[in-house]
Amino acid sequence: MNVRILTKEGEYMTIGDKAIKLSIIIPYYNAEPYIRELLDVLNAQITEEVEVIIVDDGSNEPLQTDYSWATVIRKKNGGCSTARNVGLDRANGEYVSFIDADDMIPISYVATILQKIKGGYDVIDLSWKSLTTNGAQHDHKLQNDNDYLTNPSVCTRVFKRSFIGDIRFNEKKDSTEDEDFSRKVGYIFRDSGIKHGAIFEYLYFYRTEVSNSKIKRFKKGLMKTKRIVYHYPSLKEIDKDCLLEQIKKADETHEVWLLTYDIPALPSEFRKYCQIHVPFTIWGHELRGDPFSGFIKINPPEKTQIVLYCEYANKISGISTFIYNFCREMRQYYDIIFVYEKMDIMQLSRLIQIVPVRKWSKDLSIICDYLIVNRITDKLKDNIIYKKSIQVLHCCKQLNYDIPTDRDILVNVSKAAKNSWGEASQDGIVINNMLRPEAKDMLFLVSATRVGASDKGDNDKRMLKLARMLRDAHIPYLWLNFSDNQLREAPEGIINMKPTLRIQDYIKKADYLVQLSDEEAYSYSILEALVNNTAVLATPFPSLFEEGFKHGKTGYLIPYDMNFDVEQLLNVPKFNFSYDNQAIIERWREVLGKTKKVNKKLEDCVLIKVIRSYRDIELNEELTKGTELVMRRSRAEYVASLGYIEIVSTV
Repeated sequence: MNVRILTKEGEYMTIGDKAIKLSIIIPYYNAEPYIRELLDVLNAQITEEVEVIIVDDGSNEPLQTDYSWATVIRKKNGGCSTARNVGLDRANGEYVSFIDADDMIPISYVATILQKIKGGYDVIDLSWKSLTTNGAQHDHKLQNDNDYLTNPSVCTRVFKRSFIGDIRFNEKKDSTEDEDFSRKVGYIFRDSGIKHGAIFEYLYFYRTEVSNSKIKRFKKGLMKTKRIVYHYPSLKEIDKDCLLEQIKKADETHEVWLLTYDIPALPSEFRKYCQIHVPFTIWGHELRGDPFSGFIKINPPEKTQIVLYCEYANKISGISTFIYNFCREMRQYYDIIFVYEKMDIMQLSRLIQIVPVRKWSKDLSIICDYLIVNRITDKLKDNIIYKKSIQVLHCCKQLNYDIPTDRDILVNVSKAAKNSWGEASQDGIVINNMLRPEAKDMLFLVSATRVGASDKGDNDKRMLKLARMLRDAHIPYLWLNFSDNQLREAPEGIINMKPTLRIQDYIKKADYLVQLSDEEAYSYSILEALVNNTAVLATPFPSLFEEGFKHGKTGYLIPYDMNFDVEQLLNVPKFNFSYDNQAIIERWREVLGKTKKVNKKLEDCVLIKVIRSYRDIELNEELTKGTELVMRRSRAEYVASLGYIEIVSTV
């Protein structure tokens, strides 16, 4: 029986009849429950010749295990490289292997390695493949000792500790540290001086289903480490010593590639500090050297305080109005970027005048403090990195929909909306919709509601009923109905109007604003009418009263069954309505924090229309003829010069 003791120098040494043959190093950070599965598989394999060193890299909850053979070292969080280096410094084994805490090994892992290392190899490659059917699929089955892995991963290799020597992982890099280690140690190169072996049985299984893995975040530019590409097709006129010093400097914190056709002319020292290849199509964050058409630039993520996201917004809707009013009012306090997937060009035309607007694509990358989501059906996007997420609940309880549970804060636009969801929304807060007031015989009626929308119930039937009642009572009227769908069989007196962003101009001049829906979480058109002292005709949905409506004073209730005296409408109420918009702004500021605005310059954007279908490289999608969207002015002018788009309007 051997015993491990800790020396004064802080190193472990083994006393007994068997030396440690294999040290298994496992860096660990918040990897429950995967680490439990891994340790359970290892438990049946541990012998006196094996030690397992788990380095807890400052996990939220310290790792604890009942397995006495596992040495757990807890340290302050510093990244995977620092954890592996701690493990290497504590390792006593003749050989060392690495296992990531969220991956898996077979029951034969230890025995197979102990058998193979008897051959005295410097480095042993392990056959490996993907553990799950989700994500990228890999399968690398080695056939003989001359079969090499091309990937630099340390987890798919076993190393003689003397072969590693004093070389350690680069702690300045937060990504591609394995690639750096492979070059410094030299195992990735097929040199005759390295005694190489291979294990043909699958000994390592990667989990590939991780949606926001480190390698994906690295490519998006979300890590400190970036990919820098040097491109010099010919090195004849290049000072190689100067180039080597530049690459050395870049390699301290970044992944470096050198693309050249003069590979034989390069001193061997170059390969310690960069990956060398003939020019080929490659992505990267920065290109140095000669221009290269094969370089695909990955732009670093934008940074802002608030991302206001909406997958889809109707041409005329409360959500569209909320987005505009929120951006207009809150931009004086915060840097805001609006991200959409599909939205009416009319709505976009006014938004681009006040905040930066981005059409969502898989290549978009934004880092923000708060992500505000406006539809309960919207899914959170991996490429929008946020500290906290806010779900705004713009609707009352809908059949077959649930409030997302993966949001940090729930904001209900009214008590009525909150109460309609019952227990599901009780943790949420209520912040009424803010308003952005704009500069104000027969009955003049105005309505602005989506005709034929299922959530509006019998709204259009009631509108037709009211028109007939006015006609039958011989009350002259002019009714402008603003909607993206026409009110069918509208009698004389009702005019179907196209949606407009200047609806308040009509509301100010109207005698009544009409809203006859079954339910409204918060009706912007009613609020706009009240603050402009225009009377309201509305059905008795709960949020109506929350907005400040008072029957007989600010308008009239229209019962759902339309049983009322229509002639009372001739007595149009006069009133002065007050609305504490600033209090609503301050409520949002309490939620978002009273941070200081950076005052970014508004991006110069234009509205464009596609006149010839093409694939847009910047958006990475096919744009069909007739598509309208927002584009940066410089980009739009260039694409327009190629004949694919026309600039509809400039701001």
